Amino acid sequence: MKIPFREYLFQDYLEDGEKIYFVGHRIVFIMFRDFARIIAIHGILPLILWLFFPNLFWIMVGVAVLGVVRILLVIQDWFYDCWLVTNMGIIGVEWTGFFDRTSDRVEYQSIEGISYKIKGVLPTMFNYGNITLAKLGAQTNVKLKDAYNPKRIEKNVVKFQDKFMTKKNFTDQEVLKQLLSELVATHVQEHGLPDEAMDESKIKEFSKKE
Repeated sequence: MKIPFREYLFQDYLEDGEKIYFVGHRIVFIMFRDFARIIAIHGILPLILWLFFPNLFWIMVGVAVLGVVRILLVIQDWFYDCWLVTNMGIIGVEWTGFFDRTSDRVEYQSIEGISYKIKGVLPTMFNYGNITLAKLGAQTNVKLKDAYNPKRIEKNVVKFQDKFMTKKNFTDQEVLKQLLSELVATHVQEHGLPDEAMDESKIKEFSKKE
């Protein structure tokens, strides 16, 4: 079976049969500061040194290639700092390095509440802030910092939580009906049907008394 591209990228965090409905990311321009530092160290500085020391050309090329690798790692870290809204719950993924990554799963029935905060001129102008998911009975919360359009993320979480709970309640009712049917069938099999001598009029009279 072919795995959708989005599920393929996050397959390490998904259960069997789990599907991603929505991915909430941090705002893109938070990477610009890292980009500027990397370009200065691995781009501008090597270029200046090469102008004064042409014989260091290949060393400068190596430094520049290392800078490209660092930029790719920054992009990767940004991409995998996110919330995955799936058909089973919310998965908070956080990367602080290629060998340092964590995830926190919250089932829909375990969500106590969700809130977000946009504070400051830039966050207000560019619509980003911190969004927090509170878990029932847990002292720690799941948080996504500098989330882009946190209101949209909150809206999607609530939307798919309602969808999940509606489906779950329907399934629970069907299971209860099936259980009651099996109990009735077992009772009839063991004890038989009610007394056949009880005609319809007596049944009605008995019902009225009840």
